[in-house]
Amino acid sequence: MACWAMFRTGRPAGISRREVARALAFATVGCCPLRGWTDDAANWPLWTVEGRGNRVFLTGETPPRPVAWQDHRIEGLLWGCSALWTETNQLRHQDPQSLVRRYGIDDSMPLLSKLTEPDQKRLVQAAQLARLPLDSLGQSRPWLAAFTLEQAYYGALNLRESGTAEKVLMPRAANAGITVCSEFPSIDDLVAFMGESSPAEDVQFLQYTLDHILDGTAENERIYAQWARGDVSGAEGMVRRMKASQPAMYDRHVVGRNKGWVPRFDAMLKDPKPALVIVGLYHLAGPDSILARLQGEGLKVIPT
Repeated sequence: MACWAMFRTGRPAGISRREVARALAFATVGCCPLRGWTDDAANWPLWTVEGRGNRVFLTGETPPRPVAWQDHRIEGLLWGCSALWTETNQLRHQDPQSLVRRYGIDDSMPLLSKLTEPDQKRLVQAAQLARLPLDSLGQSRPWLAAFTLEQAYYGALNLRESGTAEKVLMPRAANAGITVCSEFPSIDDLVAFMGESSPAEDVQFLQYTLDHILDGTAENERIYAQWARGDVSGAEGMVRRMKASQPAMYDRHVVGRNKGWVPRFDAMLKDPKPALVIVGLYHLAGPDSILARLQGEGLKVIPT
């Protein structure tokens, strides 16, 4: 994952939804080099969305892996696109410390008091795996604690987000003069979205993150490797578990946000030149996926 340097002048272009929120947590983690490059994966999931005689390309990305992403098919498509769409823009209007104070800190109630005893124990386990002092989470709200914890976890694994599909493609798009658009127009919008979570959504977001960390690196990599081969079954299983275990969070982060992509695709399809959309893989799995939403609106979704 990226260091906090993104908040200084000259920060690298293109920051993801999760990276922004984790940076706001002020959990500094050392940046370590990636360990290699993937072979070109001809089966990386890619869809063409067609409507009004036009088309949009849609793909999903995994969290950081021990190897960096590349796919010559998708990389080649970018040069013919009018825009690259991601989840989060890099623009910000307020000082990050002000944002985190407003939306990410709860002075009235410590984090542990919001969790059940089993979740407190799971948090202790996850913090140990992430090499993160538990007391550093202090008065953090659960969503901010989740991002801080996951930042530290990937740091402990020596993984960086610079090797994800979004991070590879965003600088190329910017350098080529291709418009970069985002689900959240600014960092402020993202943090406000997270900060406006209900108590149940807030806690369940942390529970989801604990599930991810405590599943272990082998299980997570199994799912990501399947995805890279074009096998979405692992992602489908994760979405089913999320829906059953964290229903409030699922409704807001999966159902609600996936539904919100429909009008964006509708607008993209008015441009005769295609766009390329990159979202997290779990937004493209399950009965409430972006794919299902688009098909429900009568658009043609074609595996490519």
